Amino acid sequence: MTRTSTKDSPAQPRAVGRPRRTGAAGGDPRQEILDAAARLFAERGYAATTMTEVARTVGLGQSSVYYWFSSKEELLRALVSANRESLEVAERLSGGATPPAVHLYAVLHTDVLQMCRGALDFYDLERVARSQPETFAEILDDYGRLRAALEEIVAAGIASGDFVAADARIAVVACLAQTEGVQHRFRTPTPDAADRPAALADAPAAARLAAATALRALLADPSLAPEVEAAALAELGEV
Repeated sequence: MTRTSTKDSPAQPRAVGRPRRTGAAGGDPRQEILDAAARLFAERGYAATTMTEVARTVGLGQSSVYYWFSSKEELLRALVSANRESLEVAERLSGGATPPAVHLYAVLHTDVLQMCRGALDFYDLERVARSQPETFAEILDDYGRLRAALEEIVAAGIASGDFVAADARIAVVACLAQTEGVQHRFRTPTPDAADRPAALADAPAAARLAAATALRALLADPSLAPEVEAAALAELGEV
């Protein structure tokens, strides 16, 4: 999905592991802080989570957390920054010569890929944002812009005959239910699930499957799906 951009700490110090207060060796402190914040935001809610709790969860002193992130707001912005990619793709390809089907696949593929690779389940992020709309108006605005862009793409495809006749708004709801559901289930642990780094290797496959499924449901000629997918992935530099 779509969220806000982040402002990194000046000069972005090199991520060097260091011992934690627990005695365990540390990895990339910035990523560990982001991972801890994502879990706490989802479990406790953004408002109820403090920087002290984030520091305690990571096993760092509070000053070390502030070294990487100046505020809790900056932490959340960093968590959602990557999830703006689908909106950027939607806007970059708009108004050009990109066919609607290729445009739609490119946006949906990017959406699933970014959500699967992101630190926070989109459903958790949406729940936090909608519970505090004044604080996270920019996140909600970005999501609204993505939906509007997708409606324009689908409407253009219907008008050109590339897509079957449908209500563009409902079609977009169905597309987003597909992409958001896939990322959620992709993250949901199963008894035989691999660890997260290994699971992330399957994110491109999940993105392709979700985008192709939504696309085929709308294409007037589903046999064109492989051609559309190849063109979209070329646009994204994925091939």
